[in-house]
Amino acid sequence: MSESTSKRLANFLAINRTVGIVLLTVLLFGLGEQLWHPFLPLFLKSQTKAAASTGAISDAALWTIGIYAFLLNLFQGLCYIGGGQLTARLGDRGSLIFFGLLTVAGYVLFLATANPWVTVAACLLILGWESLSMPVTFTTVGATLKEERRGMAFAVQSIQKRLPKIIGPAAIGIVLYFLGQHFTRDEARLIAMPYLVGTALMLGLASLAVQWWWMPHRPTPKIEGNTWAVLKQFPTNVRRLLMAEILTRWCDWLVRELVVIYLAVERGLSDPEIAGLITLQHCIALATYLPIGRMTQAVGLQPFIGLTFVFFALFPLALVAVPDGWMWLAFIVYGMREIGEPARKAMITTNMPEPIRARGVGLYWGLRAFAICSASLVGAWLWQWGGPTLLFAAAFTLGILGTLAFYGFCRMTVQSEIAPQSQETKTTDETGKERA
Repeated sequence: MSESTSKRLANFLAINRTVGIVLLTVLLFGLGEQLWHPFLPLFLKSQTKAAASTGAISDAALWTIGIYAFLLNLFQGLCYIGGGQLTARLGDRGSLIFFGLLTVAGYVLFLATANPWVTVAACLLILGWESLSMPVTFTTVGATLKEERRGMAFAVQSIQKRLPKIIGPAAIGIVLYFLGQHFTRDEARLIAMPYLVGTALMLGLASLAVQWWWMPHRPTPKIEGNTWAVLKQFPTNVRRLLMAEILTRWCDWLVRELVVIYLAVERGLSDPEIAGLITLQHCIALATYLPIGRMTQAVGLQPFIGLTFVFFALFPLALVAVPDGWMWLAFIVYGMREIGEPARKAMITTNMPEPIRARGVGLYWGLRAFAICSASLVGAWLWQWGGPTLLFAAAFTLGILGTLAFYGFCRMTVQSEIAPQSQETKTTDETGKERA
């Protein structure tokens, strides 16, 4: 590929050197995570010696998964806020390296023992990577790219995050398929997990090397104000988006860590079949990113953000409504939930004032994580008390409420803010004509 062609491609994809290094880092750490994380609930089920019957899951396994997801959201909330603060102080390069070292330490702890609660603690360190590094991605894109190019940049970033979610589950499915020829399902999971996590550790070390040698240093802006001062500077439309998103994320986290359990226990799917559905979900999401990234430049961000809320609400309903053999339809809906993710991130980045962008992004995601951390515990209780059908019905209801909140309040806010700007522009034009 010639230099001019490479430059044109980089320009089309809204990539510069700094953004490229961040995206490569996201790719390597993301691939490592996806080699094992999608099957973590089933791994915990096997570790806690859940009921061997395919028609039941033990209460111990159910609550271990619920508590794990609760702690994950609580920890990630701290990481989002802390990540924003550290990014503002250490800069892009220093913060990425520090966060990567924490992730590598988590992998080492995971491999050191087979105790379920040590596994949970190790997973918190590992999975803190995404929440810690999120502010770095937003500030890098916001500081190095023009506003109209940020939607495309976040589309490329979403692709980088999605590729590991296609490759990882497919790799898990292949490994578990071959191990399943010689061992039980629980034994195959327990045997495979250390090897998959060990591979993830190697990828994490490779990512650290890339950051150390090639990540450029960018001066950090002056830090002003505390967390409360940052929150007060949130634009109105960002605050209302956060409120609507909390409802929708409750819909998501009520069921997120229990979906694979539902497929294995209630629908009787094999591990390779589950891996295939997860891969399909992320392929569908991947197919939307570049077209939507380009379309946001023509029609704006709002339509695609709204569709994301709609598909979040529909997935729990689709999961219980589709008959056996048609589960792929539900996972197409699952993949379509990502249709507005790049647009949503671009909207938050564009509206967040530059001086507080790193801390503002971290605070946004942190508040969201704190607000939804108990959803997984409620989900475990609903499953235990009324079964998975009640759980998915509750999730669907919350998804509908989140969708109504977005269309009723967020769009109204945008229209009310655009109207004065339009009037101001009109007045300016008329004044210019009079002067002419």
